[in-house]
Amino acid sequence: MALKGTLKDFSLADIFQLIGIQKKTGVLTLKNDKEVVTVSFVEGSVVSADALHRRLEDRLGTVLVKSGRITEAQLQAALKVQKSTLKRMGNILVENKFIDPEGLRDALQIQISQMVYRLFRWRDGEYDFSQEERVEYDKEYVSPMSAESILMEGARILDEWPMIEKGIRSFAAVYRKANVEIAAGTRGATAPATEDEAARAVTLSDQEGKVYSLVDGRRTVQEIIEHCSLSEFDTCRNLYDLVTRDLLEEVKAARPKTAAAPAAVPHVRAPRALPRALLAVGYLFLILAAAGLLARRGQTIAAGLLRNEAAVPYLMPLIRGEEVRSIRNAIAHSRMQRIDFAIQVYYLLNRGYPENLKYLVTAHLLRPAGILDPVGRPFEYQILPGGYRIAFTPNENQSEPIEIVNSTDAAGR
Repeated sequence: MALKGTLKDFSLADIFQLIGIQKKTGVLTLKNDKEVVTVSFVEGSVVSADALHRRLEDRLGTVLVKSGRITEAQLQAALKVQKSTLKRMGNILVENKFIDPEGLRDALQIQISQMVYRLFRWRDGEYDFSQEERVEYDKEYVSPMSAESILMEGARILDEWPMIEKGIRSFAAVYRKANVEIAAGTRGATAPATEDEAARAVTLSDQEGKVYSLVDGRRTVQEIIEHCSLSEFDTCRNLYDLVTRDLLEEVKAARPKTAAAPAAVPHVRAPRALPRALLAVGYLFLILAAAGLLARRGQTIAAGLLRNEAAVPYLMPLIRGEEVRSIRNAIAHSRMQRIDFAIQVYYLLNRGYPENLKYLVTAHLLRPAGILDPVGRPFEYQILPGGYRIAFTPNENQSEPIEIVNSTDAAGR
Protein backbone atom coordinates (compact mmCIF):
# COMPACT_ATOMS: atom_id res chain seq x y z
CA MET A 1 0.00 0.00 0.00
CA ALA A 2 1.33 3.42 -0.97
CA LEU A 3 1.89 6.02 1.74
CA LYS A 4 1.47 9.55 0.44
CA GLY A 5 0.80 13.08 1.67
CA THR A 6 2.53 16.40 2.27
CA LEU A 7 5.51 17.26 4.46
CA LYS A 8 3.33 19.69 6.41
CA ASP A 9 1.16 16.76 7.55
CA PHE A 10 3.97 14.26 8.17
CA SER A 11 7.58 15.40 8.56
CA LEU A 12 10.49 13.78 6.73
CA ALA A 13 11.90 12.58 10.06
CA ASP A 14 8.60 10.80 10.83
CA ILE A 15 8.58 9.17 7.38
CA PHE A 16 12.15 7.88 7.74
CA GLN A 17 11.43 6.65 11.27
CA LEU A 18 8.31 4.78 10.15
CA ILE A 19 10.11 3.14 7.21
CA GLY A 20 13.07 2.26 9.44
CA ILE A 21 11.00 0.76 12.28
CA GLN A 22 8.88 -1.29 9.87
CA LYS A 23 12.02 -2.27 7.85
CA LYS A 24 10.27 -1.47 4.59
CA THR A 25 11.71 -2.02 1.12
CA GLY A 26 10.62 0.42 -1.55
CA VAL A 27 11.08 3.85 -3.10
CA LEU A 28 10.24 7.18 -1.47
CA THR A 29 9.54 9.96 -3.98
CA LEU A 30 9.60 13.57 -2.79
CA LYS A 31 8.81 16.59 -4.94
CA ASN A 32 8.41 20.32 -4.54
CA ASP A 33 8.13 23.15 -7.05
CA LYS A 34 11.86 22.90 -7.92
CA GLU A 35 12.98 19.29 -7.63
CA VAL A 36 11.97 15.63 -7.65
CA VAL A 37 14.10 13.26 -5.53
CA THR A 38 13.81 9.50 -5.04
CA VAL A 39 15.29 7.64 -2.05
CA SER A 40 15.48 3.84 -2.21
CA PHE A 41 15.21 1.67 0.92
CA VAL A 42 16.07 -1.97 1.54
CA GLU A 43 14.74 -3.34 4.84
CA GLY A 44 14.54 0.18 6.30
CA SER A 45 18.05 1.32 5.23
CA VAL A 46 18.87 3.87 2.52
CA VAL A 47 20.75 2.39 -0.44
CA SER A 48 20.38 5.04 -3.14
CA ALA A 49 19.21 8.62 -3.81
CA ASP A 50 18.63 10.29 -7.16
CA ALA A 51 17.33 13.63 -8.45
CA LEU A 52 15.17 13.74 -11.57
CA HIS A 53 17.28 16.39 -13.33
CA ARG A 54 20.71 15.41 -11.91
CA ARG A 55 21.13 11.67 -11.60
CA LEU A 56 23.75 10.18 -9.27
CA GLU A 57 25.57 8.60 -12.24
CA ASP A 58 25.79 11.97 -14.01
CA ARG A 59 27.00 13.86 -10.92
CA LEU A 60 29.56 11.30 -9.76
CA GLY A 61 32.17 11.88 -12.47
CA THR A 62 31.85 15.67 -12.32
CA VAL A 63 32.24 15.75 -8.54
CA LEU A 64 35.24 13.40 -8.66
CA VAL A 65 36.96 15.72 -11.14
CA LYS A 66 36.21 18.88 -9.11
CA SER A 67 37.44 17.25 -5.91
CA GLY A 68 40.68 16.17 -7.64
CA ARG A 69 40.11 12.40 -7.30
CA ILE A 70 40.21 11.86 -11.09
CA THR A 71 41.25 14.03 -14.04
CA GLU A 72 39.03 15.48 -16.76
CA ALA A 73 40.77 13.22 -19.31
CA GLN A 74 39.98 10.14 -17.20
CA LEU A 75 36.33 11.21 -16.94
CA GLN A 76 36.04 11.66 -20.72
CA ALA A 77 37.62 8.23 -21.29
CA ALA A 78 35.18 6.66 -18.82
CA LEU A 79 32.22 8.39 -20.53
CA LYS A 80 33.24 6.90 -23.89
CA VAL A 81 33.38 3.42 -22.36
CA GLN A 82 30.02 3.94 -20.66
CA LYS A 83 28.42 5.03 -23.94
CA SER A 84 29.47 1.80 -25.67
CA THR A 85 29.02 -0.67 -22.77
CA LEU A 86 26.26 0.97 -20.64
CA LYS A 87 28.17 -0.04 -17.50
CA ARG A 88 27.95 1.95 -14.28
CA MET A 89 30.35 4.88 -14.11
CA GLY A 90 31.83 3.63 -10.81
CA ASN A 91 32.63 0.20 -12.22
CA ILE A 92 34.35 1.74 -15.25
CA LEU A 93 36.49 4.03 -13.07
CA VAL A 94 37.62 1.11 -10.88
CA GLU A 95 38.23 -1.30 -13.77
CA ASN A 96 40.46 1.27 -15.49
CA LYS A 97 42.24 2.00 -12.19
CA PHE A 98 41.24 5.67 -12.34
CA ILE A 99 40.11 5.34 -8.72
CA ASP A 100 40.45 2.60 -6.09
CA PRO A 101 37.36 0.76 -4.74
CA GLU A 102 37.60 2.43 -1.33
CA GLY A 103 37.73 5.88 -2.92
CA LEU A 104 34.65 5.07 -4.99
CA ARG A 105 32.76 3.83 -1.92
CA ASP A 106 33.56 7.06 -0.08
CA ALA A 107 32.49 9.18 -3.05
CA LEU A 108 29.17 7.32 -3.51
CA GLN A 109 28.46 7.47 0.22
CA ILE A 110 29.03 11.23 0.26
CA GLN A 111 26.87 11.76 -2.82
CA ILE A 112 23.94 9.73 -1.48
CA SER A 113 24.09 11.16 2.04
CA GLN A 114 24.36 14.76 0.81
CA MET A 115 21.26 14.36 -1.32
CA VAL A 116 19.31 12.81 1.57
CA TYR A 117 20.46 15.39 4.12
CA ARG A 118 19.51 18.22 1.75
CA LEU A 119 15.91 16.97 1.92
CA PHE A 120 15.77 17.86 5.63
CA ARG A 121 15.91 21.54 4.60
CA TRP A 122 12.70 21.28 2.58
CA ARG A 123 9.93 23.33 4.15
CA ASP A 124 7.14 21.89 2.04
CA GLY A 125 6.54 19.30 -0.64
CA GLU A 126 4.73 16.04 -1.38
CA TYR A 127 5.87 12.48 -0.71
CA ASP A 128 4.84 9.05 -1.94
CA PHE A 129 6.31 5.80 -0.62
CA SER A 130 5.80 2.78 -2.84
CA GLN A 131 6.51 -0.56 -1.18
CA GLU A 132 8.37 -3.01 -3.44
CA GLU A 133 9.39 -6.66 -3.25
CA ARG A 134 13.02 -5.77 -4.07
CA VAL A 135 15.11 -2.72 -4.96
CA GLU A 136 18.19 -2.87 -7.18
CA TYR A 137 21.33 -0.95 -6.15
CA ASP A 138 25.13 -1.16 -6.46
CA LYS A 139 25.76 -3.68 -3.67
CA GLU A 140 29.50 -3.84 -4.38
CA TYR A 141 30.22 -0.17 -3.69
CA VAL A 142 27.26 1.10 -1.63
CA SER A 143 26.83 0.34 2.08
CA PRO A 144 23.22 0.70 3.32
CA MET A 145 22.74 3.61 5.75
CA SER A 146 20.37 2.99 8.63
CA ALA A 147 17.41 5.32 9.05
CA GLU A 148 18.51 5.94 12.67
CA SER A 149 21.93 7.31 11.65
CA ILE A 150 20.33 9.52 9.00
CA LEU A 151 17.80 10.85 11.51
CA MET A 152 20.57 11.77 13.97
CA GLU A 153 22.41 13.79 11.32
CA GLY A 154 19.09 15.18 10.04
CA ALA A 155 18.25 16.46 13.52
CA ARG A 156 21.60 18.27 13.69
CA ILE A 157 20.97 19.87 10.29
CA LEU A 158 17.46 20.99 11.28
CA ASP A 159 18.85 22.50 14.49
CA GLU A 160 21.80 24.39 12.98
CA TRP A 161 20.76 25.19 9.41
CA PRO A 162 18.58 28.27 10.22
CA MET A 163 21.61 29.85 11.91
CA ILE A 164 23.84 29.04 8.91
CA GLU A 165 21.28 30.55 6.52
CA LYS A 166 21.45 33.84 8.36
CA GLY A 167 25.23 33.98 8.03
CA ILE A 168 25.49 32.71 4.44
CA ARG A 169 22.81 34.48 2.47
CA SER A 170 23.07 32.44 -0.76
CA PHE A 171 24.89 29.54 -2.45
CA ALA A 172 25.72 32.05 -5.20
CA ALA A 173 27.57 34.35 -2.77
CA VAL A 174 31.34 34.81 -3.22
CA TYR A 175 33.79 35.26 -0.32
CA ARG A 176 37.44 36.31 -0.07
CA LYS A 177 39.99 36.01 2.70
CA ALA A 178 40.09 38.93 5.11
CA ASN A 179 43.37 40.63 5.94
CA VAL A 180 44.05 38.38 8.95
CA GLU A 181 47.20 36.37 9.59
CA ILE A 182 46.55 32.63 9.83
CA ALA A 183 48.92 30.34 11.75
CA ALA A 184 50.96 27.93 9.61
CA GLY A 185 49.75 24.86 11.53
CA THR A 186 46.21 23.82 12.40
CA ARG A 187 44.75 22.18 15.46
CA GLY A 188 45.18 18.44 15.29
CA ALA A 189 47.82 18.65 12.56
CA THR A 190 51.10 16.73 12.81
CA ALA A 191 53.04 20.00 12.77
CA PRO A 192 51.17 22.44 15.03
CA ALA A 193 51.90 26.15 15.05
CA THR A 194 54.67 27.41 17.33
CA GLU A 195 53.84 29.40 20.46
CA ASP A 196 54.96 32.63 18.74
CA GLU A 197 52.71 31.92 15.75
CA ALA A 198 49.77 31.05 17.98
CA ALA A 199 50.23 34.32 19.85
CA ARG A 200 50.20 36.53 16.75
CA ALA A 201 48.00 34.58 14.31
CA VAL A 202 44.63 32.89 14.13
CA THR A 203 44.64 29.09 14.34
CA LEU A 204 42.16 27.02 12.30
CA SER A 205 40.86 23.52 12.86
CA ASP A 206 41.49 20.88 10.17
CA GLN A 207 37.98 21.26 8.73
CA GLU A 208 38.16 25.05 8.81
CA GLY A 209 41.52 24.88 7.05
CA LYS A 210 40.06 22.76 4.22
CA VAL A 211 37.26 25.26 3.61
CA TYR A 212 39.51 28.31 4.06
CA SER A 213 41.98 27.03 1.42
CA LEU A 214 39.18 26.88 -1.19
CA VAL A 215 38.11 30.52 -0.74
CA ASP A 216 39.72 32.65 -3.46
CA GLY A 217 37.35 35.57 -4.10
CA ARG A 218 36.01 33.93 -7.28
CA ARG A 219 34.39 30.64 -6.27
CA THR A 220 30.76 30.72 -5.18
CA VAL A 221 29.60 28.89 -2.06
CA GLN A 222 28.19 26.14 -4.30
CA GLU A 223 31.55 25.70 -6.05
CA ILE A 224 33.35 25.52 -2.69
CA ILE A 225 30.91 22.78 -1.63
CA GLU A 226 31.60 20.81 -4.82
CA HIS A 227 35.39 21.09 -4.43
CA CYS A 228 35.47 20.33 -0.69
CA SER A 229 35.93 16.78 0.61
CA LEU A 230 33.57 17.54 3.52
CA SER A 231 29.81 17.08 3.32
CA GLU A 232 27.66 19.96 2.13
CA PHE A 233 26.42 20.69 5.63
CA ASP A 234 29.87 20.57 7.25
CA THR A 235 31.30 22.76 4.50
CA CYS A 236 28.59 25.38 5.05
CA ARG A 237 28.91 25.18 8.84
CA ASN A 238 32.67 25.79 8.72
CA LEU A 239 32.21 28.54 6.16
CA TYR A 240 29.70 30.15 8.51
CA ASP A 241 32.19 29.90 11.40
CA LEU A 242 34.90 31.58 9.31
CA VAL A 243 32.53 34.39 8.31
CA THR A 244 31.34 35.04 11.87
CA ARG A 245 34.99 35.13 13.05
CA ASP A 246 35.63 37.86 10.43
CA LEU A 247 38.19 35.67 8.67
CA LEU A 248 36.20 35.88 5.42
CA GLU A 249 34.33 38.76 3.85
CA GLU A 250 31.74 38.70 1.11
CA VAL A 251 32.63 40.10 -2.31
CA LYS A 252 29.90 42.58 -3.08
CA ALA A 253 28.74 42.98 -6.67
CA ALA A 254 29.56 46.32 -8.28
CA ARG A 255 26.76 48.81 -7.83
CA PRO A 256 25.14 50.19 -10.99
CA LYS A 257 26.02 53.75 -11.91
CA THR A 258 23.83 56.38 -10.31
CA ALA A 259 21.23 57.66 -12.72
CA ALA A 260 21.45 61.28 -13.78
CA ALA A 261 19.48 63.73 -11.66
CA PRO A 262 16.03 64.40 -13.15
CA ALA A 263 15.45 67.71 -14.82
CA ALA A 264 13.99 70.42 -12.66
CA VAL A 265 10.21 70.40 -12.66
CA PRO A 266 8.84 73.75 -13.81
CA HIS A 267 6.88 75.67 -11.22
CA VAL A 268 3.14 75.28 -11.64
CA ARG A 269 0.84 77.80 -10.14
CA ALA A 270 -1.40 76.29 -7.46
CA PRO A 271 -5.11 76.16 -8.32
CA ARG A 272 -7.55 78.37 -6.52
CA ALA A 273 -9.14 76.96 -3.39
CA LEU A 274 -12.41 75.07 -3.94
CA PRO A 275 -15.63 76.29 -2.30
CA ARG A 276 -16.35 74.72 1.11
CA ALA A 277 -19.67 73.23 -0.05
CA LEU A 278 -17.96 71.33 -2.86
CA LEU A 279 -15.30 70.05 -0.45
CA ALA A 280 -18.02 68.80 1.93
CA VAL A 281 -19.70 66.84 -0.88
CA GLY A 282 -16.33 65.29 -1.81
CA TYR A 283 -15.68 64.22 1.79
CA LEU A 284 -19.14 62.62 1.96
CA PHE A 285 -18.46 60.51 -1.15
CA LEU A 286 -15.11 59.41 0.29
CA ILE A 287 -16.75 58.34 3.57
CA LEU A 288 -19.44 56.33 1.75
CA ALA A 289 -16.84 54.63 -0.46
CA ALA A 290 -14.71 53.72 2.58
CA ALA A 291 -17.75 52.29 4.36
CA GLY A 292 -18.55 50.06 1.38
CA LEU A 293 -14.94 48.87 1.18
CA LEU A 294 -14.88 48.03 4.91
CA ALA A 295 -18.12 46.08 4.59
CA ARG A 296 -16.76 43.96 1.75
CA ARG A 297 -13.43 43.52 3.55
CA GLY A 298 -15.21 42.48 6.74
CA GLN A 299 -17.10 39.80 4.84
CA THR A 300 -13.83 38.49 3.34
CA ILE A 301 -12.20 38.34 6.80
CA ALA A 302 -15.21 36.57 8.24
CA ALA A 303 -15.09 33.99 5.44
CA GLY A 304 -11.41 33.43 6.12
CA LEU A 305 -12.06 32.83 9.80
CA LEU A 306 -14.75 30.34 8.91
CA ARG A 307 -12.32 28.41 6.73
CA ASN A 308 -9.97 28.31 9.69
CA GLU A 309 -12.75 26.72 11.81
CA ALA A 310 -12.12 29.35 14.49
CA ALA A 311 -15.28 31.39 14.96
CA VAL A 312 -17.97 29.64 12.94
CA PRO A 313 -20.88 30.17 15.42
CA TYR A 314 -20.14 33.88 15.84
CA LEU A 315 -19.68 34.78 12.17
CA MET A 316 -22.64 32.93 10.62
CA PRO A 317 -24.81 36.08 10.45
CA LEU A 318 -22.16 37.82 8.32
CA ILE A 319 -22.02 35.12 5.59
CA ARG A 320 -24.72 34.11 3.13
CA GLY A 321 -26.22 30.63 3.47
CA GLU A 322 -24.64 29.20 0.32
CA GLU A 323 -21.20 30.46 1.42
CA VAL A 324 -21.65 28.83 4.84
CA ARG A 325 -22.39 25.49 3.15
CA SER A 326 -19.42 25.86 0.83
CA ILE A 327 -17.06 26.65 3.72
CA ARG A 328 -18.40 23.78 5.84
CA ASN A 329 -17.89 21.39 2.94
CA ALA A 330 -14.30 22.62 2.53
CA ILE A 331 -13.62 22.12 6.25
CA ALA A 332 -15.13 18.63 6.09
CA HIS A 333 -13.03 17.66 3.07
CA SER A 334 -9.86 18.92 4.77
CA ARG A 335 -10.59 16.85 7.90
CA MET A 336 -11.43 13.81 5.80
CA GLN A 337 -8.06 14.04 4.05
CA ARG A 338 -6.31 14.03 7.45
CA ILE A 339 -8.39 11.01 8.49
CA ASP A 340 -7.50 9.27 5.20
CA PHE A 341 -3.80 9.85 5.86
CA ALA A 342 -4.10 8.64 9.48
CA ILE A 343 -5.80 5.43 8.30
CA GLN A 344 -2.90 4.78 5.89
CA VAL A 345 -0.38 5.18 8.72
CA TYR A 346 -2.52 2.92 10.96
CA TYR A 347 -2.55 0.31 8.18
CA LEU A 348 1.24 0.34 7.90
CA LEU A 349 1.66 -0.03 11.65
CA ASN A 350 -1.04 -2.69 12.21
CA ARG A 351 -1.40 -4.34 8.79
CA GLY A 352 -5.14 -3.72 8.90
CA TYR A 353 -7.76 -0.98 8.90
CA PRO A 354 -9.22 0.39 12.18
CA GLU A 355 -12.65 -0.98 13.11
CA ASN A 356 -13.84 2.57 13.73
CA LEU A 357 -12.34 6.06 13.74
CA LYS A 358 -11.89 6.09 17.54
CA TYR A 359 -8.94 3.71 17.05
CA LEU A 360 -7.10 6.58 15.32
CA VAL A 361 -7.47 8.64 18.50
CA THR A 362 -6.28 5.89 20.83
CA ALA A 363 -3.29 5.32 18.48
CA HIS A 364 -2.46 9.05 18.88
CA LEU A 365 -2.77 9.62 15.13
CA LEU A 366 -5.61 12.15 15.51
CA ARG A 367 -7.14 14.27 18.24
CA PRO A 368 -10.74 13.53 19.33
CA ALA A 369 -12.04 16.57 17.41
CA GLY A 370 -10.28 15.33 14.28
CA ILE A 371 -12.84 12.55 13.67
CA LEU A 372 -15.84 14.91 13.97
CA ASP A 373 -17.43 16.74 11.04
CA PRO A 374 -18.07 20.55 11.12
CA VAL A 375 -21.51 19.91 12.64
CA GLY A 376 -19.97 17.93 15.53
CA ARG A 377 -20.98 14.45 14.39
CA PRO A 378 -18.56 11.54 13.78
CA PHE A 379 -17.70 11.12 10.11
CA GLU A 380 -19.27 8.15 8.37
CA TYR A 381 -16.69 5.33 8.08
CA GLN A 382 -17.08 1.96 6.41
CA ILE A 383 -14.57 -0.83 5.71
CA LEU A 384 -14.90 -2.11 2.14
CA PRO A 385 -13.37 -5.17 0.44
CA GLY A 386 -9.75 -4.08 -0.07
CA GLY A 387 -10.30 -0.55 1.20
CA TYR A 388 -12.55 1.86 3.08
CA ARG A 389 -14.94 4.80 2.69
CA ILE A 390 -15.11 8.10 4.61
CA ALA A 391 -18.17 10.31 4.05
CA PHE A 392 -19.90 13.50 5.23
CA THR A 393 -23.58 14.29 4.57
CA PRO A 394 -24.06 18.02 5.28
CA ASN A 395 -27.84 18.11 5.68
CA GLU A 396 -31.11 16.71 4.40
CA ASN A 397 -31.20 19.25 1.54
CA GLN A 398 -27.95 17.91 0.07
CA SER A 399 -28.50 14.31 -0.98
CA GLU A 400 -24.99 13.82 -2.41
CA PRO A 401 -22.50 13.15 0.42
CA ILE A 402 -18.84 14.20 0.24
CA GLU A 403 -16.75 11.06 0.36
CA ILE A 404 -13.25 9.59 0.01
CA VAL A 405 -13.02 5.98 -1.14
CA ASN A 406 -9.60 4.36 -0.87
CA SER A 407 -8.73 0.92 -2.17
CA THR A 408 -5.40 -0.89 -2.06
CA ASP A 409 -6.09 -2.00 -5.63
CA ALA A 410 -7.08 1.41 -6.93
CA ALA A 411 -4.62 3.72 -8.60
CA GLY A 412 -6.31 6.80 -7.18
CA ARG A 413 -9.39 8.04 -5.39
